[in-house]
Amino acid sequence: MPGGSKNEIHKTLSQIKDEACPLMIGDRQFNKKVTQSGNKRWLCDRCNQEFEECDYRYLLQVQIQDHTGLTWVTAFQESGEEILGCWAKEMYLLKYELQDDTGEIIRSRLFHHYLFRLKIKEELYGDEQRVKITVVKVDKVNYSAESRYLLELIPKNFSIKRQF
Repeated sequence: MPGGSKNEIHKTLSQIKDEACPLMIGDRQFNKKVTQSGNKRWLCDRCNQEFEECDYRYLLQVQIQDHTGLTWVTAFQESGEEILGCWAKEMYLLKYELQDDTGEIIRSRLFHHYLFRLKIKEELYGDEQRVKITVVKVDKVNYSAESRYLLELIPKNFSIKRQF
């Protein structure tokens, strides 16, 4: 598939690197990472301009796992909001301005089951081949629909003969 393959899988969220969220993104026109300068302004790393405000976005490194193993994936804005249950700006305000413990929000999301739609792509980084896995969409598992689906698979995949 062009652009990498996409897979939909059920996984348990087992770890979130909290130092990676939220990521401050500069002026919407540039959409690049910015850093806070000493005068309460934001400096764009790319164009070296300063801005009074920035748009906050997620860039989460998330570990997901199931019975087959675990892997690290990257979740951006919409997926990050679905996982953490709040906007990136809210998380930033809690962590840096209100000095509140955002660890509780992160811990409350661990070990929940989700349905992840992933984009998997191999990239060449230097001389090394790497696999880049990005979360395209994340949903909470609908256990009722999942149970119905699995029950429908049983007679299709196993020849059940009645013996009387």
